[in-house]
Amino acid sequence: MGTIEYRFVFEGMAPMRFQVALDRADSDAVDGSPHADWTRLGVHQCANCPLKSADRNYCPAAADLEPIVEQFRGISSYEPVRVEVVTPQRTHTKSCDVQTGLRSLIGLVMSTSGCPWFSRLRGLAQTHLPFANLEETLFRVVGAYLIQQYFAARDGEVPDYSLGRLEELYQGLAKANESFKRRLEFASTQDANVNALCALSVISQGVSFFISEHLQHLKAHFAPYPMSPASVPFPPPH
Repeated sequence: MGTIEYRFVFEGMAPMRFQVALDRADSDAVDGSPHADWTRLGVHQCANCPLKSADRNYCPAAADLEPIVEQFRGISSYEPVRVEVVTPQRTHTKSCDVQTGLRSLIGLVMSTSGCPWFSRLRGLAQTHLPFANLEETLFRVVGAYLIQQYFAARDGEVPDYSLGRLEELYQGLAKANESFKRRLEFASTQDANVNALCALSVISQGVSFFISEHLQHLKAHFAPYPMSPASVPFPPPH
């Protein structure tokens, strides 16, 4: 599936580089070395997590995030930085505060981890869009979900065109984010990690609670331009 690299370039500091393999194996299954205490499954485990401490030692998302969280644990969320994101298709660059770049990186790592909740978003990693706002996230998430429903219908299953199960997924993700925030508070001395996750949580909550409202806003972009054959006339202008 490829690799995405994040580079955080600070003034007067050596750049921080993180490579995220999109198809990496579960760290608990292949890595017998110990991880930090805050990554243990039972430390602020998400209330809706189906994993059991008897079956594994570490939270899969926390174990994958450990090298990132450890490097940012003493950094302020509002420190200026230039973030470069190199994907197989292109390079994105943004001058911003640390939490903006870190939010994108944390979201990518969690969605490609073995977390039972966040890994449901793994399919979006191939078209990863750094620094995405709520409207861009809704566009990508709903579009990807409806593609899945198209194939479900083709396979004889009942498709969910009402987006009900998508709303349920994001409600679960919002709950998981709240628990994970407490885990990062335990792991950090400054606020970059925690605030980055809070920003990620805000977007998850926005998708969960405002799908209908924001999709109605997006409708205005498409209503005048139906994606249909040219022989089908456009609706008259308002």
